Amino acid sequence: MADAATVFKGINKKPNIGYPVLVPNMKGFEQALEVGVKEIAVFTAASEAFCKKNINCTIVIKYFYYNNLIEFSEYIFQNA
Repeated sequence: MADAATVFKGINKKPNIGYPVLVPNMKGFEQALEVGVKEIAVFTAASEAFCKKNINCTIVIKYFYYNNLIEFSEYIFQNA
């Protein structure tokens, strides 16, 4: 995802078209805002084992983390 900002900035954006980006965490959200993203998609692991191995937490803990991220993003986008 290191090149995501470069890719997003290089898109010839058209009016009335959404350009959501994948946001894995708060850092990714902050980076998305820096390049003018107006729509995000949040994703997580589908299994407990994958979540523990790749994200280093349980699905339940990640759910609460994402809930905070989503609430924060709603606030930011509504007050932009």
